[in-house]
Order: sequence, then C-alpha cells, then structure tokens
Amino acid sequence: MTLMWVALGAMTVIGVLIIVLPLIHFRPQQELSGDVINAAVFKDRIAELKVDLAEGRLDQAEYDQLSQELELTLLSDVSIRDGHQPRLLGGKWLVIPLALLIPVAAFVVYWSEGYHPELNQWFAKQETMARVMPLMMAGKFEVIQDENIDVADFIRALQRQLQADPEDAQGWYLLGVSYLQVQLPQQSETAFQRALNLEPNNVDFVMGYTQATLAANGGNMTPQIRGTLEQVMRAQPNNPKPYMTMGMALFQQGDFGAAIAVWERYLAQDNPDPRAVQLLQRSVEVARNQMGESAPSQPQVAGSGPSIQVTVDVAADVKTRLGATDTLFIYAKAQSGPPMPLAVVRQPVSQWPVTVTLSDANAMTPAMTLSKFKNVLVLARVSATGNAIPQSGDWEATPQPLELSDGGKQVQLVIHTQRP
Repeated sequence: MTLMWVALGAMTVIGVLIIVLPLIHFRPQQELSGDVINAAVFKDRIAELKVDLAEGRLDQAEYDQLSQELELTLLSDVSIRDGHQPRLLGGKWLVIPLALLIPVAAFVVYWSEGYHPELNQWFAKQETMARVMPLMMAGKFEVIQDENIDVADFIRALQRQLQADPEDAQGWYLLGVSYLQVQLPQQSETAFQRALNLEPNNVDFVMGYTQATLAANGGNMTPQIRGTLEQVMRAQPNNPKPYMTMGMALFQQGDFGAAIAVWERYLAQDNPDPRAVQLLQRSVEVARNQMGESAPSQPQVAGSGPSIQVTVDVAADVKTRLGATDTLFIYAKAQSGPPMPLAVVRQPVSQWPVTVTLSDANAMTPAMTLSKFKNVLVLARVSATGNAIPQSGDWEATPQPLELSDGGKQVQLVIHTQRP
C-alpha cells in the first residue's frame, strides 16, 4: 500500500513538472510596432529612389523633392510615446496555482473514478501471502484456514514465486497440487512435470503427476499409469499413496474386486500407517458392500475425531430424472481452504433418503481430514457418469455449512439443482 502512494506521488510530481516547466520558460512573442514598419518602408523607398537617380529616370531636383516628401510622411506617422512598453509576464503567474491545483485535481479524479475498495483488499492479501508463504512452503497448511486464504490466492502467490525462481521444485509440486484441487488437471500435469524434471526420483512428485494424469484421463486407469504406480509400490512398499491411488481409480471404474486386492496388499504390510489402515479398511468395506459381500471383521484404529451423519433426499420432480446407474457422492470439504474433499462416500443411487456417516475414516488422504478443520461445507451430488469431478448436468444439493467439534453432527440435504 505504501508503494502505491509513493508511485502516485511520483506521478503527480512528474505531471506538475510537465505542465509548469514550459510556463516558466515561456517567452511571449511580440509584434513589430508601426514605427519599425514605417522605418523599414522608408529605407526601401529611399533605396528605390537612389536606383532611379543612378539610372537616369530621375534628376537630382526630383530626387531631392521626393526624399523630402518621404521624410515628412515618416515624421507624421511616428507617434511620440512616453517610452514605456507594457510588460508581458507570459505564463509564470500560473506556476503556483497550477502546482497546487494539479495534485488536488489528480486526487479527486483518482478517488472518484480510479479508486476501488478492492484495491485495499488486494494489497492486504499480498501482504498476508508474503507473510504466510514460507510457512505454507514448509507444509504448515493450517495457516490456510487461520488466515482465510483460498486456493486462488495460493496459486497466484506460487505463480509469482516461480516466475522469480523457476528452479523451485517444491513450488512446482505445490502448484500442481493446487491446480488439481481447482479441477485443472492439464495445468496440474504440466506443473508436476516441471517438478519431476528438477527431481526425477522424488516419489511425491511421481504420485502427483500420476494423479493429475488420472484426472486428465477422466479417472480411467491406463497401462502406463498402472506401471508407474506398481513401480512406486516396489520402491516404497510401505508408502500408502500408490495403493490408495490405484485402488480408488479401480473402484471408480467399477472394478471393486481389483480395488480390494490393491488395498489389502497394503494392509498386509508389516508396519502400515495407522491412519492409512483406518481409511483403507473403510474403503474395503465400502467396496465389498458394492459387490454385495459382507466385510470381514478388521481391527479398527480408535479415533475421537468429529463425525457427520448426513441424510440425503431428492426433490420429487428430480427423482424421476435420475437413472439406476447414477452415482451418489456425499462429501465434506473445508469452508475456507482447499476444495479437495476431506471425507467422501460414493455409492449407487438407491432408495431415498440415504443416510451415511462422514469421518476421518472417509478421508481421501491422511493429510487432509475432517479433524484438521473447524468449519466445513457438507455437499451431495448425483453424477450420471460416476466422475469424481463435478460435471455439467450433475444434480446437487445446496451446500450446508457446519462447525465441527469432537463428537457427532447431523445434516440433512435435498438434491434439487442441476449444474449448468
């Protein structure tokens, strides 16, 4: 903000100088007086008489007579003046009024036509981002909610940072994650590729690029994506990310048996991450329910985090427009922060109403769970394609804001609006 006022002041000073300096150096143009003109005419006429005399067109007497007449005419035309000419000041008298008027006029015009309150908000946001960016780059993403920073602000700050330092691999990785959260998979894929070019062996970068490629491919598993994930599993068998990613892609394709097999491969590891175990056990249970099987009992990891019981119904005029193969998504995301769901349940459209429970066990990744955020939005969406990314034509409920605390909350949603 200070820089803006300094710039405005400098431009005002330049504007004053542009207008005032020509006035200071102005010299008024003075017209020739009648006396000067008459004297010039007298000299020219005398010169002509001398030529006529020399060439014999006049004799000496005629020359003398005409010369005397010219002299008398000149004397009669010359007015005797008191010797004082009016003093012209030029534009110097305008210097002081203009030097005062220009800044005032510039401020009035700027305030009435050029100033918008959003500018203050923009400058304040830049100061906030400059302060918290080092924390966010260090992985302390809780400042997103504390400082009311949205993904768009984070993306703009990352773009400026990467313009200044294009060799920042971590910056490109975070930009890819951010693009993925705002559903820009092609841009995300490019950002992850830049990160991989700088650090080809970074597993997180490989996983980010694979997830972006999956999103850009509509969630469909390709042999190349499968090969990449299998390679990461072999290199880091205790890393839950490739198991989660492959299993979710297979689940979304309807290959529930293959998804269960991938998730159980991780659950069979010697020292799995407890948070991943809880999530994958829940995922296996959901997949088995999709297959019509009962889930075998699994040791559960205790947790005291928040939970949300969500009951979803559908408007009467919409119910007849839904197909038996449509997919219902019920999920919660941070009210102020990344749009990635913190907890999600996916199931086929069935009898209404539908009641599910969202908790940390439904998280898409252990790093982003309900217990990490205080204020969330609870949403429900019906997709004809089963795509996890909202599409035109999907049916949605009005998002319900909710303040979380340890223990249970209840929310009721009604699906009634179609996305344009």
